[in-house]
Parts: sequence; structure tokens; C-alpha cells
Amino acid sequence: MKFLHAADLHIDSPLRGLEAYDGAPVDRIRSATREAFENLISLAINEHVDFVILAGDLFDGQWRDIQTGLWTARQFRRLEDAGITVYLLRGNHDALSEVDQRVRWPDNVIQFSVEAPRTVVDESLGVALHGQGFATREISDDIASRYPDPIPGMFNIGVLHTSLTGDPNHDTYAATTEDVLLLRGYDFWALGHIHARRTVREEPLIVFPGNTQGRHINERGEKGCLLVTVKDRNIENADFRATDVLRWHLIEIELDRDDELDELYAKVRQQLHEKHLSGDGRFSACRVVVRGAAKCHSQLVSRIGREESITEIRNIANSIDDDIWIEKVIFETSAPIDVDQIRRGNDLMGDLLRSVANLRREDDGTLAQLAAEFEPLTKKASLELQLAGITIDDAESIRRWLQQAEGLLVSMLCEEEA
Repeated sequence: MKFLHAADLHIDSPLRGLEAYDGAPVDRIRSATREAFENLISLAINEHVDFVILAGDLFDGQWRDIQTGLWTARQFRRLEDAGITVYLLRGNHDALSEVDQRVRWPDNVIQFSVEAPRTVVDESLGVALHGQGFATREISDDIASRYPDPIPGMFNIGVLHTSLTGDPNHDTYAATTEDVLLLRGYDFWALGHIHARRTVREEPLIVFPGNTQGRHINERGEKGCLLVTVKDRNIENADFRATDVLRWHLIEIELDRDDELDELYAKVRQQLHEKHLSGDGRFSACRVVVRGAAKCHSQLVSRIGREESITEIRNIANSIDDDIWIEKVIFETSAPIDVDQIRRGNDLMGDLLRSVANLRREDDGTLAQLAAEFEPLTKKASLELQLAGITIDDAESIRRWLQQAEGLLVSMLCEEEA
């Protein structure tokens, strides 16, 4: 027996705000979730799997129009023509209350009940699948604890859309624990909701496959599904297979003290080339973060110098391959001087740097109060802050921006001394 386990496809995810990015390949990024699903379907057919498990969030929310449903039904029919069953579970994004299905799926698609946990049995394969979908977007109780008992003599699979014990990058839904899952006595748990691929336990195998296509810089690296092979009720293989068509990369450049702009550009070129090659021909969306105390900091700290450097980094990407897009360039550099010595000084600059350092050491509650004072500004510039990756309602983010303020103060001192 062979099957695919996938989750969090988020077909037609709107990806709001993309138009604000300079030169963003908007159409290409927005079509990526569909292309990844097509790749999943083709993989299932080419591998001659018996069935496909979709563990929640097939859609991102309400369909933009009926064409979303018609297109998805066509993909399911490709599997139907190949004799492949689909076991479909609703998650928080495509809960019954969120997505009112207006297109009838072909007969090979079996949806789990949203009212209570149910078991679906395929006698010919000797497999029993247990699951419950989301009736509403928010499910706070532990529905896994109510899943049915395993069926003796069958390969038992639990299908669940859950935050498990919690994840800082995802809302808490259908929370449960590893111990609760173990008590059900199943042979495999096909989970969804967490977009990072993660094996919770090896035996029995409890796994999040991650989403099938990264949609932004926080969903980096290869994305896809699991191809699981079972023989005599034992899992022989559970192999990851990539389905993504666009891959997000974080390019982190560490500058040395004597580095000028030429050295910066050389390092950017090398890493862009390596990351793009790692994608095996996929389109690369890259964020470049430059750090370090270096000579070129004085050129990067000015608005004109910063803009010219960003332009050159984009030019480097274009010279490597047309299929590389620079999503953002962030400079976190500083002047190559002894900041601690300046901080110990008895002058105004020493006082300022000590104040910044003391503020960074404040507890999270104090920094949260500081964030509240910036709330009117953050509301006015919400989109700009989002695109810049700035969240000043978070203590660690505030500390990071205070560190950059310290670097700016030091740069101003260097310019005055020059």
C-alpha cells in the first residue's frame, strides 16, 4: 500500500500587499499554490499511490469565485481517472463555516465529518482512517481524545488538523498532546496546520508534512508532502517529496571589518548563486540581510548609499538568473569601532548609548508599554511596517530596532570625527 500525506495547500491564498514590492512577480507567486497542487496530483499518479490524504486547509478561505472550485474538481478528476481515492479533511481556513462548497467533488473524494470523529474503512487495502474536520474556524477542545478505537487487523491512520501543544507561528486549534495521540493506538498520524515539516514521533509515526508551497519569507526552504509505503501493516518508507515551484531563501551576509562594497557584492553574488542552485531550477524569492561591523557601513547608513546598494544587489540577482527576485534587502551593519569604549565615555554620546543599552535590558512588560506608545504610528504605517518585517508589538523586535538605533548613533559620531 502506498499513499501521499499532504496538508495546508492554501489554494489561491491572496498574498495581500505583494503589489507594494518593487518588481514583485505577483502573478507567478499567486499561481504557485495551484501549481504545487498540480505537482502533488502528478506525483500521486506517477507513483501509483492508492490514496491521498489532505489533512486540512486545502483552501485559504472563501473562494474568490466559482472557478476555484471548478479548477480543484478537475484536479480531483485526474486522480479519479487513475483510480486514486482522496481523503479530505477541513481545517480552520476551509472550515464548513468558511468555505461553502458550491461544486460537487467527484466520487473518489471522501470528506471526513465535521460533526464528530468518524472512521472510513477500505477493506481491499486493509486500512482504516479516523478523522474529524472543522465545522467552524475555531475549535478549542481536544477532538483527538474522542477519536474512535483502532480497528484490529487494519492499518489505522489518524487524520487531524491541530496545533498539537502549540506553535508560536500558528494559532491554537484542536490542541492535543503526543500522549493523547499515542493512546489512540493508531499506526500513523497524518497531521496538518503547522507549515514547517516536523516529525513529532518516529514510532508510531506522527508527522506534520508542512505546506506544499511556501507563500512568504517565513515559509522558507523546500515544501511538499510525504510518500508513505506500507507493507504488512508496517511503514517501510516515509519519504519527503517536494511539490513547490517557488522557493523562499534567506541570504545572510556576514561582513568582516575591512570589507568595502566590492566585498559585500561578491559575498551576495556567491550566496545568491548557491541558494538558487539548491532550488533545482525553481524560481527563487530571496531576502538579503547584511550584518557586521565593516568599513562600508558609512556608505550604507545614508539613504542614497543604501538605495544604490540595494539596486546593485538586485542587479546582481538579475545577472545570475531571471528567475531570482530580491524580496527585500535589510542592512544591520555598524561602524568598525569599539562601541563599548564609547558607551563608557562621560560625554553625551556615552550617555545616549548607555540609555539605549539599559532600555534593551528592560523586561518584556516594560517594552510592551513602549510599543503601546507607538501604536498610533504603527496604525498609520501598517503596510510599510509589514513589508519591512517590523513588528514593534514584540519585545524582541523592539530590542533589535534599539540595537539598530545604537548603530545609527555610532555612525553619526564617526561622520563627525571624519
